[in-house]
Amino acid sequence: MERVRPAQLIAVLAAALALLAGGPAPAVAAEVVPLPASGELAIEGRGFGHGRGMSQWGAYGAAVSGLSYDRILAHYYRGTSLVVRDDLQLRVRVTAAGDDETVLAAVPGLTATASGASLTLPLSIEGWRVTAWRVVRGGAGLVLQGRARTWRDVSVGGLVSHAGPVRLTSPAGTVRLVLGATYREYRGAVEAVAAGPGVGTRVVGSLESYLRSVVPAEMPASWPAAAVQAQAVAARSYAWWQRTEEPGGWYDTCDSTRCQVFTGVADYTSVGDLLRRYEHPASDAAVAATAGRLLVHDGVPAFAQFGSANGGWTVRGSRPYLQAFEDPYDGVVSGSPHTWRASLSASDVAAAYPAAGRVNALLVPARDGLGAWGGRIASVVIEGSAGSVTVSGEEFRIALGLRSSWWRPAGADRSAGSRR
Repeated sequence: MERVRPAQLIAVLAAALALLAGGPAPAVAAEVVPLPASGELAIEGRGFGHGRGMSQWGAYGAAVSGLSYDRILAHYYRGTSLVVRDDLQLRVRVTAAGDDETVLAAVPGLTATASGASLTLPLSIEGWRVTAWRVVRGGAGLVLQGRARTWRDVSVGGLVSHAGPVRLTSPAGTVRLVLGATYREYRGAVEAVAAGPGVGTRVVGSLESYLRSVVPAEMPASWPAAAVQAQAVAARSYAWWQRTEEPGGWYDTCDSTRCQVFTGVADYTSVGDLLRRYEHPASDAAVAATAGRLLVHDGVPAFAQFGSANGGWTVRGSRPYLQAFEDPYDGVVSGSPHTWRASLSASDVAAAYPAAGRVNALLVPARDGLGAWGGRIASVVIEGSAGSVTVSGEEFRIALGLRSSWWRPAGADRSAGSRR
């Protein structure tokens, strides 16, 4: 974020406009969006999210228009190829578990493996029933403990402290992590690792089982099969790309929106009552129908970005296959965020950018030139009593909670706002 003195404002705007024009040219006035001192300004917008790669609502529209999943993918990721690769083991960081300890429900047959040794964990310790297991930091290593009235250290292979990881598995092929009051079930194994001064938690399982949780979290499983299949391939490609190009030190991907949403199989209470199931038969079918298929470009897994809706135009991304083009499918299905309405208030803008002081107006020096109203906003200048602050259109929409950077005052009869 950069503060701009009032005296610099004209130069900043002029430079931005000249850049858009490709060199010296008659200056085009910036759009002015006045904000009332009290109350709210109604705005209208298009799209939801960053706009790069596949529009999920566009995939829905393409599916009902008769496109198969491979044609949907070819439309959004231009220049990529579909290939088939064998399944692999994926290490998923569980950010929901925090960084202090890894806690699991006690079940019969649970096995701990550490320092090359394995131990089937007991159901009781010193006559007390074990109700949970955890791994914590102990000195320079990781220590396994059972909750038997109090937490008690348990040795594996004659050792209490381990460099890590400490791996926990069950005969059922699933494990339940204790996340506060929720017991969340995951397929595969749970591993506790030494991460900085704390304990990191990761789930280790097959990529295909991971997708059974991810796909319905990212797109409704009830949508047309071709759209859900396209989502399965995009999610598989993204996970492959992240594992190959951008892994963490002790994990390949994570469970949050920073990566892809991964919530395992289901949530239960402490006594085993089902709270919510995350996998779905329809998305399971989509994962199975596209098993092993992913997008590549020049032999490298594709950075298959996707978002909710693009408003009718995609945004150029950081890869040659993430192109900007008009999308005829994004607005096919009614009820989508292809178009939307919201409101802005001077107080909300001032709260997001206090350096500007009391906010009077917004200036829009530049848009990307693609689509209605001149397209998405490239930059915003917040004019206030204490000065002016310039941010990108994306930064502004995230700070104000707008669906996209493609918006204007509602009902504006010109490209957006007034001009100066």
